[in-house]
Amino acid sequence: MSASPRPAAAPRSLGSALREALSWLLFPATVVIVLGTALHALETGVSPSLVAGVGTLVSLAVVASLERLLPYQADWNHSKGDLAADAAYLPTYLGVNALIEPGVRFGAVLAGAALSDALGVGLWPSAWPLLAQFALACVLVEAFDYWPHRLLHEVPALWRFHAIHHNPKRIYWLNATRAHPIEIAFRGFVNVIPLALVGAGEPLIALVALTNSLLGLFQHANVDFRLGLLSWIFSVGEMHRWHHSLEIAEANHNYGSNFLFWDVVFGTRYRDPSQLGPDAIGIQDDRLPSSWWAQMSAPFERR
Repeated sequence: MSASPRPAAAPRSLGSALREALSWLLFPATVVIVLGTALHALETGVSPSLVAGVGTLVSLAVVASLERLLPYQADWNHSKGDLAADAAYLPTYLGVNALIEPGVRFGAVLAGAALSDALGVGLWPSAWPLLAQFALACVLVEAFDYWPHRLLHEVPALWRFHAIHHNPKRIYWLNATRAHPIEIAFRGFVNVIPLALVGAGEPLIALVALTNSLLGLFQHANVDFRLGLLSWIFSVGEMHRWHHSLEIAEANHNYGSNFLFWDVVFGTRYRDPSQLGPDAIGIQDDRLPSSWWAQMSAPFERR
């Protein structure tokens, strides 16, 4: 199925000028408000788990609402036979992460403590302001996700699992968690390690977790928003749509989960400035089944 690169027609209740202003302002404004509020709450002693949990729910509500108010493709707001599978992937994603994260984090903390004792110095600049720690953490965490994601595309045995994420013919907030449990474990295992290993505190880990949720939702959001110069920083919206292109030469780019730091460094950032997205999304010669249960076994079948 082909998807036009042009955004959907503006709702009549919004004038074209207002819609244009919203398309430029809504993403940076939402990021500043959500993460700024979370940062303030953490610095004033609010529980990190509460900040991350409430912030994620607020982010979900905002993005889901914007998909209805300002859609990039109006028809992407309607199921194409994928809603049941996407709904099943959400608890799958949360469940697998919940199973692997405590053990991996515990092991990384022990390893980090041993390394810190051996070196005689702390591995993480805990004395820095939380905002400065957050900036450093974003760069570090992205480095630990860029390569696993890139390998999922470049190693055929791993692509069999990752193809499930690229199977849909539309991009919207719920398919952000569409991933096979093997991929979830593979990327989740690597992602947990860096901050736990260097001994980062719980407030910082909560802020990074909220960032992952917020930007992950915007990454797959069916929302007509513009990035401008922010397209050099954030792997969301128009930048991530290119990653889902039907054309492999376009899709094998923009591997960053939240940011494009390492795509810029390794030359895998891609954007066609003449369009807001590819002509079509999905997988060439796609033969994946549509149901969640069938997709669980599909990577193991001989094809």
